[in-house]
Amino acid sequence: MNLDQSVEYVLDECKRKGLGQFDLVGAESKDVGIELFKKRVSNTELSNSRGIGIRLIQNGKPGYSYSEKLSQEALSQMVEDAIAQAKISDVLDIDLPGPSKLPEIPIRSYEESLESLGFEWLKSTGEKLDDLAWSVGDKIENVPYSYAGKTWSRFILANSNGLYHSEKSNLISAGVALVATDGKSKKMGGYTRSGLDVEKIQPEFIVSTATERSLALLGAEPVKSGTYPVVLSNRISPQIFGMFSSPFSADSVQKGLSRLEGKVGSQIASSNWNVFCDPHVIDYPGSRLLDAEGILTKKKSIIQDGVLQTYLYNLESAKKAGVTPTGNAVRSYGGRVGTSFHNYVVPKGNDSLEELLARYPECIYILKLEGGSGCSAVSGEISIGVQGFYYKNGKPVHPVDRITMNLNFFDLLFRIEGISNEYNDSYSSIKIPDILIREASIAG
Repeated sequence: MNLDQSVEYVLDECKRKGLGQFDLVGAESKDVGIELFKKRVSNTELSNSRGIGIRLIQNGKPGYSYSEKLSQEALSQMVEDAIAQAKISDVLDIDLPGPSKLPEIPIRSYEESLESLGFEWLKSTGEKLDDLAWSVGDKIENVPYSYAGKTWSRFILANSNGLYHSEKSNLISAGVALVATDGKSKKMGGYTRSGLDVEKIQPEFIVSTATERSLALLGAEPVKSGTYPVVLSNRISPQIFGMFSSPFSADSVQKGLSRLEGKVGSQIASSNWNVFCDPHVIDYPGSRLLDAEGILTKKKSIIQDGVLQTYLYNLESAKKAGVTPTGNAVRSYGGRVGTSFHNYVVPKGNDSLEELLARYPECIYILKLEGGSGCSAVSGEISIGVQGFYYKNGKPVHPVDRITMNLNFFDLLFRIEGISNEYNDSYSSIKIPDILIREASIAG
């Protein structure tokens, strides 16, 4: 059976068994991509996945199960497994929603014209990237990969109250990585463009940007250990803040895993710091009209002028707190319901990047992170290797590496002194400009 037939079969099976409350998600995806090395295809990626997951409630207790086999036998067994699990689960008090009229908001997550792009387009794009990268210049020692890919996915949500929602999305991407050397050191720089517009996949721009990034940090050296102002570039500020999005989830708060417990209405950041969850931004990959439980999404202020406004709720966490769900449920067919930002958006500030870099007599401009194993969303601790530039009086002095930035995320929020007026051009659901942090401990 295909995915639609499988969903209908499970709905009928649940009704035949007289199940009261249940919802299910079905998902399928297709990925194709190629990597080239020295004008030859070094790797071809072809992957397909699909499955259905069910959550049912029997006598107030939930049962979960899923199946990646879409035969009648497998799907019937999935329902039976969920019923069996419900007998040993704790009580879950939720009310599933019914159908909702979707607002007429053009979020644009799918582009029909991309479906005509086949393997030949991927191959020619990869070859163009590879040719350009190898011809950059003598300082480019290696081109580890040139890549082009295409992704398509579909999601179906249905429940016992008559809700049935189907949506699909797709995107294309292309990127390259280059290794530059000055005879003494080596640095790798890469750049990828993704999105729904073929005209934005420009091999010349992709290669020139990757080249600039690989050459920029050659000759890097550590700085003396101490406390420095730092500017998080808009390339890495989404990575840093993305690592620490879970404390805003009501799930984490209710499990005692968030230091923001009891902080709604309190100052948790500098007065210039504002954060929105905005699921209706066109061409952002996190945009949704419905969340994964069928609740209508809406733009909401999470932090306003440094004051925490709300947590992110799904049906279960909202019921526990006695509040209205915020429409932030997320779920894969193989997992339980969680909570997350749709699009994590910090509004642009009024300062240029140059103005931020010149705010203090010296600062470190951070362009690259090295892993994240020293970061904890629970404690807020950040201990991470970084690379970038040492600035003095607003001018770059030399690139830096082999340094570690140490501070606590919840302290960082109070040290935000400037926000630039520019986002990174990545196709991302986290949009945060360059950020000036008053002080951070740097170990050289």
